[in-house]
Amino acid sequence: MNIVIEQLIVEKSRYKHIAKHHVKVSEAREVIDENYVYIKGRENKLLLIGKTKAGRFLTVVIGSRRKKGVYGLVTARPASREERSFYREFVLQTVGEQNGKN
Repeated sequence: MNIVIEQLIVEKSRYKHIAKHHVKVSEAREVIDENYVYIKGRENKLLLIGKTKAGRFLTVVIGSRRKKGVYGLVTARPASREERSFYREFVLQTVGEQNGKN
């Protein structure tokens, strides 16, 4: 499944919520705008795991909205050890596959 995030809706309450995790909405957007890997979460949520420009690993949780390509920000937090490992493994595998094609 490819994810195309055309619009991210961030409700006012989300700013304060993710601040409790010491994350800014701008950092969550960096993850969404750059390379990330994702896994399906509970209740049809998606967990996007990626790095900010500063190199910080975050997990950004989004939920789909009614319109295709529109998602809502649920939360964002520092990525767990397992999530960071999953991200690194996926990136290494992808780089290896790309190198094999050259």
